[in-house]
Amino acid sequence: MRIEDVNARKAYIQSVRQSFDNPNRTYEFEYDTNHTKGEAEDSFSFCKVRLLIAVFIFAAYVLCDQTNTSFYQYSTQEVADKIAQNYDYTKIQEEVVQVFHQTMDTEYFSNQ
Repeated sequence: MRIEDVNARKAYIQSVRQSFDNPNRTYEFEYDTNHTKGEAEDSFSFCKVRLLIAVFIFAAYVLCDQTNTSFYQYSTQEVADKIAQNYDYTKIQEEVVQVFHQTMDTEYFSNQ
């Protein structure tokens, strides 16, 4: 669409709205839109809190690594090994599905 068509259509919509509505009413698009929609004003959002917690945990990990301290008998090397450990998720998924089916079968036959 050309800009002239857009302006003509906008003027038409405004005239139709004014014919049905109070002329003193302001519409949503006419409000001051300086604020961000969906964000809490003057407070921390959940994402910011999660980021701060992650930064604190990482800082604690680096501090424990630099000072060679352990936290609840776990050293930083043991934590890194646990994170790097490779799990076979397909095997775990098959086991979960098998347990689910066994549970559903026992509940089905116990109710009859």
